[in-house]
Amino acid sequence: MSSRLVIRATRRFFGLMLLTAVSMFAIPAVSSQAETLEEALISAYNYHPKLKAERARLRELDENYVQARSQGRLTSTLSGTASIDATRTPALEIPVPGFDNVIRSGTTVSSPVAAQLQFIQPIYQGGRVSALKSQSMASIYAAREGLRGQETQILLETANAYIDTIRDEERARIRRINLQVIMRQKEAADSRFEVGAGTRTDIAQAEARLAGAKVGLAQADAQLQVSRANYKRLTGHLPENLQPVPRFNLPGSEQEAVSLAYDNNPRILAALHAEAAGAAGIKAARSAYKPSVALTGSLSALRGQAGFPDRAESGVIGARVSVPLTSGGMNKSRIRQAENAKTRLQFETRDVKIELEASVMQAWAGLQAAREGLKSSQVQVQAAEVAFEGVQLEKDVGKRTALDVLNAEQEVLNARLSVIDSRTEVERAIYRILALTGAFDAQSLALETKYYNPQDNLDDVSDDDYLGIVDEIIPESWR
Repeated sequence: MSSRLVIRATRRFFGLMLLTAVSMFAIPAVSSQAETLEEALISAYNYHPKLKAERARLRELDENYVQARSQGRLTSTLSGTASIDATRTPALEIPVPGFDNVIRSGTTVSSPVAAQLQFIQPIYQGGRVSALKSQSMASIYAAREGLRGQETQILLETANAYIDTIRDEERARIRRINLQVIMRQKEAADSRFEVGAGTRTDIAQAEARLAGAKVGLAQADAQLQVSRANYKRLTGHLPENLQPVPRFNLPGSEQEAVSLAYDNNPRILAALHAEAAGAAGIKAARSAYKPSVALTGSLSALRGQAGFPDRAESGVIGARVSVPLTSGGMNKSRIRQAENAKTRLQFETRDVKIELEASVMQAWAGLQAAREGLKSSQVQVQAAEVAFEGVQLEKDVGKRTALDVLNAEQEVLNARLSVIDSRTEVERAIYRILALTGAFDAQSLALETKYYNPQDNLDDVSDDDYLGIVDEIIPESWR
């Protein structure tokens, strides 16, 4: 890992320590049937198939490092053959002077068995294996940041589903109360008409408003079911008695949020690791111009061959040197390809930074607007409630009509719904800022669960040092 990435990782550690001091664990004790935001996030972290798929993909990439490292290690093969050989020659008698017998030709049968052990130990490859190892590790680090980005996205969606469910439950509750109020107003209109104090117009207006309230409640209930289904998609279970959301600490300013995003956002870190992989790719391509040296050897044994002797053993050890001369333009092409890939990755990193800065600025502006909207909605509720009480009193003295009361009650309903929506928008903006600054993954949120550590798998698959018995002898730059 380059020094720049080490510095960024250090800044990320201390930045997140300050950023994500959440009051998630300061929530008062709740019943066993209640569910908190932390529990919902833990459920998504342990359940969601996308996260499990991304972890499996990362384990696939771990094998690239093992495969790259193997190209600088001892390789051996054991081969053997067994056959039955039969040789037949035409019948022929050849007298031998001085002997009574003659040499007669015929059929000869033998069963030769051979075995051979061959080995190759690379000694010098011009840094090719070292570059491939660096490239694969940089790609693994980039993929780990991709996993953290996927984790952040899933947890962000879960948090939004959590507050959406709370919002829709509250909207349905308010509309249900509103329906009860209008039903009482309808009954009052009927009573006034029976005693001659009202008109059929008052009854019709109340009936129309009652029908609208029923439609609004049905739509609210339907939206609540949609939100509950989305919640289950993310966590694996339906929501039950969701508790109020905790409060999160945010950066003190927009510029601080941008700075934290540069240091902590998974997309930025993944892009930087991809750049490092591109630089290693250039080194690997250039190593094709360098010679290679390897030790070679073989042991062989032969049994049962025809003739004399019928057995033999042999052993050979030597060195093989390969010097590339021409490649028909292949090597130059691969170097240019690797250099262009690194240039592309650098521009992609720059694009990610630009896009990230704009996203943070937009989220920050959205948070300020949502907070102002929430304040205005709360003032609107207070004013609408006062107006509603005044209209009711004025109606009692004959200065207002039943329609005025219905309209005033509708204003109160709209204002209360606006408060709920504004509060949800504030929470959404907060979660988005945390996600953009790289502070909405499981470890940054300090979720009380067992974390998936991708390093464990890499340690497991590369724990075969006994196969690299000469790794400590051969300098890394030679491989």
